[in-house]
Amino acid sequence: MRRATLYRTATAGALAVAALLAAPPLTAQGGVADTTRPASATKSADPGGSAKTAEETAALGRFVHQRPHYEKCGVKELDAAGALCARIRVPLDYRKPEGRTLTIGFSRIKAKDTEHRIGLMMHNSGGPGGITLDMPLMDEPAMGKKLAARYDLIGMDPRGVGRSSALHCGTKGHWLRSAGYDEKGFRAQTAYEADLVNSCQRVYGKDMAYLRHFTTRNTARDMDLLRAVLGERKTSYFGISYGTYLGAAYAKMFPGSVDRLLLDSALDPARWHVEAFRDATRANEEFLDTWSAWAARRNGTYGLGDTPREVRATVDGIARQAAREPLKVGKYTADGQQVPQALAMMMADDREFERAGKNIKVLHEASLGRPVEPTEDLVEALGKPSAEADNQNSLQLALLCADREAPHDLSWYRRNVERSRARSPLYGPVFNGVSPCALWPNKPLEKPVTSGNDLPGLIVQATGDPRTSYGNGQGLHRKMPHSRLITLKAQVHGVYGMYPNRCVYRQVNDYLRTGTLPAKDTTCEKDPASGGKGSGGGGKDTGGGGK
Repeated sequence: MRRATLYRTATAGALAVAALLAAPPLTAQGGVADTTRPASATKSADPGGSAKTAEETAALGRFVHQRPHYEKCGVKELDAAGALCARIRVPLDYRKPEGRTLTIGFSRIKAKDTEHRIGLMMHNSGGPGGITLDMPLMDEPAMGKKLAARYDLIGMDPRGVGRSSALHCGTKGHWLRSAGYDEKGFRAQTAYEADLVNSCQRVYGKDMAYLRHFTTRNTARDMDLLRAVLGERKTSYFGISYGTYLGAAYAKMFPGSVDRLLLDSALDPARWHVEAFRDATRANEEFLDTWSAWAARRNGTYGLGDTPREVRATVDGIARQAAREPLKVGKYTADGQQVPQALAMMMADDREFERAGKNIKVLHEASLGRPVEPTEDLVEALGKPSAEADNQNSLQLALLCADREAPHDLSWYRRNVERSRARSPLYGPVFNGVSPCALWPNKPLEKPVTSGNDLPGLIVQATGDPRTSYGNGQGLHRKMPHSRLITLKAQVHGVYGMYPNRCVYRQVNDYLRTGTLPAKDTTCEKDPASGGKGSGGGGKDTGGGGK
C-alpha cells in the first residue's frame, strides 16, 4: 500500500552520526536494553513479548555499542543533500540475539541548525516493502528549510528490502491480481498466488522459517536499536500508508522512545492486513467514477465515451475482453488478472487524470485489436519485475504472512469476491481475491499489533484515499484517543510531502516544530487547482522554519 514512487532515486542509504547522548532507556522485550542498569529481568512494554534475562540483556548490549561507518550514499540526490550512509547489524531473531544477524542500511541528513535541534526523525515509505532510504528528501520541500534543518532525518530501509538484507523470491509480479468474472478467473488467481508462494519456497526452503522473522514487530525493534546506536533517548517518526501501521506498532511497543508521531494515509491496526485491502474496494470504484466524468468531458481526446456511464462501460469492456483473451500491448500481454489491477494502480492521485487517460486509451485500442505500443507505466505494470520490484514484492509477501495469519478457506475468498461484484464489478475481484497468505506454509511467530496506543500523534487522511480508506484513518484515530485527525477533501493516497496543501502543511509543520497538536480535529479543502484536476501547489515554504 504505497504510492508508486516517493522519490525515485537509485536504492541507496545515508547517515552521519550525532554526538552520543546518555545511554538508551529500558525498552520493550526484544528491543534495546539499558546497559547502564543492573543486569536483571525486566517487564516488557511490548504486549507480544516477555521479561528479558540478564543474558539476553548482555547479548543485546553488543548491538547497542556498534559504531557505524559513514560514507557517501552513491545516490546523486542524497549526496547533494549532504546525506551519508551507514549500516548496522541487528539480530534476525530478537529472542536469540546471539544467533544469526541481518544488515540494516540507513541514511541520515544531519541537522544543520544545531542550536535549535529537535532530534531524530525516522521514516517509513509504506508498502510494506517500500525502500525508505531516500524518503528524507521529501522533508525539506514540505517543512521548509528552517524546520527541516532542526532534525536529523533518518531513512532506514526495513529489514528485507534495499540495503537491508534484501529478500528475492524471483516473483513474476505483485501478488494483488483480479479474480476475474467467473470460476475460471478465480482459479487462475488462486494458481497465481500459489506460484508466488512456491517461488519463495524454492529459494528459502519448503517451510520458509527464515522469512518468519521479517515482521512489523521486528522492524520496530530494528528502529529502536538504531535509535539507541545513535545515542538518542527518543525519535520522531513520519510514516505513510503501511508506514502508519509500523509507526503505531512502534509507539505501542516502545512508548518511551517516541517524540512526535506523524501518520499519513493511515491503517486501522485492527484491520491489518486482509480487511484493509478489502476496504479499498469502494474508494477505488468512487475514484473511477470521478475519473470517468472527467474523461467523458474529453471524449475527443481519449475516445472512451461521451458520458460517465459510457466511459465506465468502456473500461469494464477492456477488462472483460482481457479476461476472454489477453490483450496485445506491444511485446507484452495483459490478461484478465492484470488489467483490473493495473487500472487500480494507475488511479491514486486526482491530479494525474491525464496520465490515467493515456494509459487507458492504449488499453482500449488494444482491446479493439489495434496495434499499440505500451506507455512507460504499462511497461512497468506488464513487464517482468526488475530486481528492485522483485525485492519489494518478496518482502511484502513475507511480511504480510509473517505478521498475521489470513483465512485459509478458499471458499471464504470466493464468497467475498461474489458479494463484491454486485456493487464493485471491476475492483471487487481485485481487493477481495485470494491472499497469498492463505497458502503460506507456516504461522506467525507472534501476535500482531491490533490495538492503538495512548501517545499523542497527528493523523492525516484524504476522504477519497483509494489505498488506505478514510475509514481506516478514522479507525486509527479512535484507537489513539490522544491523537488529532486532519481530513483533506481529496482523492489521493499520500498527502504530506506529496500533495501540497496549505491547510494541511501549516498544521503538520506547527506540530513538528512545537510538539503541540492542533487543538481539535480539522478538515481542509483542496488548494485552488489548475483545470480542476486536483490540488495545486500549496506554497513554497508552507509554514516551515521558525525557532
